Amino acid sequence: MRHGTDYRVIPLRPGPGPGEEDADAGDRDSGTAAVLITGNHRLLLAPAATARRLEAGVDHLLPAERRAWDRLRTDAGVGDDTHRALLAGSALSDGADFAVNVNLTNVCNLACTYCFAEGGDYGRITEAMGEHSIAWIFDFIETHAAPSQRVRFEFFGGEPLANLGVIRQICARADEVAARTGTRFAHRVSTNLTLLPPGTTELFRDHRFVVSVSIDGGRRVQDANRPSKNGKGSYDRIVRNLRRLREECGEDVTLVARMTIATAEPSLKESVLALWRLDLFDHFQIYPGVYPVRKGTTVPVALTLGDRTLSEPRGDIRYINHFLQPGIVEQFRDFLDHYPKLFDPGNRFKGVLEYERTVQMITEGAAALAFCSGGRTYYTHSPDGSISPCHRLVGDEGFDVGTGERGITRAHPEWRRTVDQHPVCGGCWARYLCGGGCRQENHVATGDIGGLNEESCQYQLMLAEEVVRMLARSTPAYRSRSRTRYDDLFVSCGRPVLPSGRPAAGTPPDHGHGPFRILC
Repeated sequence: MRHGTDYRVIPLRPGPGPGEEDADAGDRDSGTAAVLITGNHRLLLAPAATARRLEAGVDHLLPAERRAWDRLRTDAGVGDDTHRALLAGSALSDGADFAVNVNLTNVCNLACTYCFAEGGDYGRITEAMGEHSIAWIFDFIETHAAPSQRVRFEFFGGEPLANLGVIRQICARADEVAARTGTRFAHRVSTNLTLLPPGTTELFRDHRFVVSVSIDGGRRVQDANRPSKNGKGSYDRIVRNLRRLREECGEDVTLVARMTIATAEPSLKESVLALWRLDLFDHFQIYPGVYPVRKGTTVPVALTLGDRTLSEPRGDIRYINHFLQPGIVEQFRDFLDHYPKLFDPGNRFKGVLEYERTVQMITEGAAALAFCSGGRTYYTHSPDGSISPCHRLVGDEGFDVGTGERGITRAHPEWRRTVDQHPVCGGCWARYLCGGGCRQENHVATGDIGGLNEESCQYQLMLAEEVVRMLARSTPAYRSRSRTRYDDLFVSCGRPVLPSGRPAAGTPPDHGHGPFRILC
């Protein structure tokens, strides 16, 4: 077994102060390390000295440590290729819903500073989706969804609520199909929620919508990052509509705060807490802002509507991941240290989706088949009739794989490979957590969806390491939380995840492993 490929040693930093209950007291110092086993996501704890020897290679362990490590092969599957076999035997329909991203309109009333969709029109979409597309979408579902596979609608834009009529018609058609065939449908909308047309709350309540709201923090950061096109702020309108949704829909809607972090002040923790205190959101999603800069600088390039910089690589431009900038890495780590405190019984907060999905894969022994479901079980249908495997690549005809009228017309195997088939990612310790990297971000950085966006890769590795650290210092109560809902919430663009059937930790009893302790 090789360090960095088959397992990863992750030293734990000093933990929270005395009296805080979000860590096991014995692990609150840098004398302990976590060991993540790639092949089945077992998480072990070991003393720092043992971990340093293991990092150098299994052959460097002391005799007693090596005997304990060998016992772990039998008791915990250390050395098993459970996940590799899982991926090799998987089908395209495994691990995720069949998802249709309905790109409803080019219209957006906000002017977000980092919008990859060029203000909503993607440089090509110039109309709203019409009724004629609905029949095409349901024909597509009938042709391509696997038997008994649940179907998810992802309503997207521009601002999708500017075309509420088509959303309503799709939901009604889904009800008819469900009654006739037994097909199960789920409904999710990605919205800035500055609009709430008549009938919206009733539609969301009756179809138990997941409502993902683009909001980056408190009033100051939201109004700076996501102003209206007339220059006015958006925060007050959004919060007013959030309160109305919660009051009129109760628990029949799931509200998700979709945060893009692109500023150093206020800090990541402060921005999350500003929304957490509202006690309106069930879940959060936290994305790093990715923006273009001139090479040799860190000064963002100002984008105007219609500028194609974000979708076409240029020789004088590079792209910065905000979470990798000096000072922001520390903010990210500080937030992960604080994160367990957010699970307050007095607040409806149920977790940050990307973090909790990673925790689920470790605690339950599951593997990501790919980074997302794009081109596997996820396609975007747009008003111009195009079908794309990725909502971020809408408008680039070179990535279209079909039309609404004709269905899929072009093979796209490059979208369907598992992470084990990736020439670089296939040898990474985090491959079954990450899934192999965002293809659109690879394209932005290299011009090739099969390339490697190094900054995106660094962020995914940092995310995996910090979540492992947080998990290694968490309480048993946190580790045992139910995470079944995360299959419903389209985490990481529907990242396909399969359970491996790995036995739960502690069965067989965790003893006889010398310096190693099986955490999960």
